[in-house]
Amino acid sequence: MPDFSTLGCVAWHMQGEVADHLVEAQKTTAMHPELQATALLTAAAWCREYRNGVLPADLISQARLLSRLLQKDDRGIRDMLVDLADLTQDAGLTKLLDGAKPELARDGRKIWEHYLDLFRAPILNQAPTAPRNMLARGSTLRRAVPRLSRNDPCHCGSGKKYKNCCIEKDQERLKHSSDVAGFTQEEVAAEPEQHLTAKRLGTTAPHQLVRFDPKKIPADLIGPYLHRLILFHLYDRVVEAFEQLGCSEELEETWHHVLFFVTRAGRRDLAERLLKVQTDPVTPERELWPGTRLLLAQDDPIRYLQLLEELALEALQTEDSRDLRGFAIALLDSKLRALGIFVARSMVPILEQKDATDLFEEILKMRDKLKLSPDDPYSDIFDKRFAEDETGDTKDAEALRHAQQLLEAKAHEFRRLKVLLIESQQEIARHEQQRRAPAPAAPVAPPPAPGDEAALRELRRKVEELKTGLNERHRERNQLRRELQQAYADLETLRQQASPATAHEESEANAREEALLLPEEPVGNQPVRLIEFPRDFAGILRRVPPVVARTTLIALGRIASGEAAAFMGSIRLKDCAGVLRRRLGEYRLLYRLHPDRVEVIDLIPRCDLERRIKIFMG
Repeated sequence: MPDFSTLGCVAWHMQGEVADHLVEAQKTTAMHPELQATALLTAAAWCREYRNGVLPADLISQARLLSRLLQKDDRGIRDMLVDLADLTQDAGLTKLLDGAKPELARDGRKIWEHYLDLFRAPILNQAPTAPRNMLARGSTLRRAVPRLSRNDPCHCGSGKKYKNCCIEKDQERLKHSSDVAGFTQEEVAAEPEQHLTAKRLGTTAPHQLVRFDPKKIPADLIGPYLHRLILFHLYDRVVEAFEQLGCSEELEETWHHVLFFVTRAGRRDLAERLLKVQTDPVTPERELWPGTRLLLAQDDPIRYLQLLEELALEALQTEDSRDLRGFAIALLDSKLRALGIFVARSMVPILEQKDATDLFEEILKMRDKLKLSPDDPYSDIFDKRFAEDETGDTKDAEALRHAQQLLEAKAHEFRRLKVLLIESQQEIARHEQQRRAPAPAAPVAPPPAPGDEAALRELRRKVEELKTGLNERHRERNQLRRELQQAYADLETLRQQASPATAHEESEANAREEALLLPEEPVGNQPVRLIEFPRDFAGILRRVPPVVARTTLIALGRIASGEAAAFMGSIRLKDCAGVLRRRLGEYRLLYRLHPDRVEVIDLIPRCDLERRIKIFMG
């Protein structure tokens, strides 16, 4: 299916369990996100028209999973999912999409209704009037016949001039030239393995891949070929290829990759077939991934429980972050998915930062599959886990610290709105309960006061505004998490590229600064304080980088609010009584805490800290 209109049109003119097969295709095959959104929207519309609105079981969960993958420029796909949320009235999907409302066309109808007009049109409207005479993108057309002058001897060896022999036949052959010199497109398609290169393999479509004979593929391309089958979720075909080729030492790593993805897809039949093609068919069970072990034992309840206990004990005896994450993901993929969420949550605080991020994404995806609320209550703990990571004190970490500050601020705002929403909902429930309660024995119950009705309407309006605000904060929070993860990755890359000399100098600078500080003290409950700025602090903020100025004001605001997490990293100076130092990238914020106010002293470059301390002492 080359585009969304063709897919929708073809599907709409079919009969049978169309909606179920569309969702199954979206779930188990690799498609462009636009086609995935089209498949889901078409399935929902089909059910509305032909099944009284009864949706396939996995439609909503697949739509939620797809919505989490959207990028900022995926406007068309997002609009389709917004239409889908409107069509299905799913609150969770609406929340993930920032509560956006579907657009209206000029005639006042919703956009998805116009999609259906397109899909209901005759299928032949989607067919091109002539075949496209083009090769795969990036290919170069090569002549299928040699280049000869009309009066040259013919290449067939007849001794005749070319114009009197094969020129007419060659002219027709030239129309079918391919990207392989001397061969037509039909000849290349008949023996694709013979002409396969790494470049051609990288552009081969999935329906062409499944027709390849693995035994004819060049040895150096077998691994890439199998990995491309995995990329398109063609697990049945890749297992067939292993059964034909066997599992040699060169393919051992690829075999493990295939077994991992087959396990995550829940294909026990394929996992058992893969185990049979190993060179050493008696591989110890302990060497298999925990998810595979659980999958193979899922039909034996007693063995399944024993295996769960064994895997849990192994996890308790290791400190390897990847092994712990693997155990948690194995449970998330098992038939005990809800239990897997609880286990995975317990791993987040103790895993390495990248593993914790990956695992939390799996938790959110599993919540979508189980049709739970899109956001997990553990989000606050996860965001705090981000904020507490030690980022170092280099200039390269400045963007990372800024992203941490923004995420903390957004999480705080999200919690505040959530509390307000709960309080407003409780207030509405209290009012409605009073209205439903039987009145005391009296001839006639008095009508509700107009003021009470107006107050109730105002509360309901406030609840709707808070829900909209929560949806927006939820989307922004998820976006900030992704940006923070990217900042971590960028920082790690820069650290790996840094020279040893630079790292040594950075370490010495950190050691000198630590010598100027007292040990960090535990932070108790803090009151709300006002901020007292020095006279020219606005000028100082103008002279520092904008990101430092913004981060400084965010940090001061949180410190003044009394938030305990805001005091992390604020340490007293040894030689200056009552002065605290807070790191802000390559700058240092100096301030004092008074019972009723935060006294801001200065914002200085890190290299000026010792000189500033001497001024304090002098």
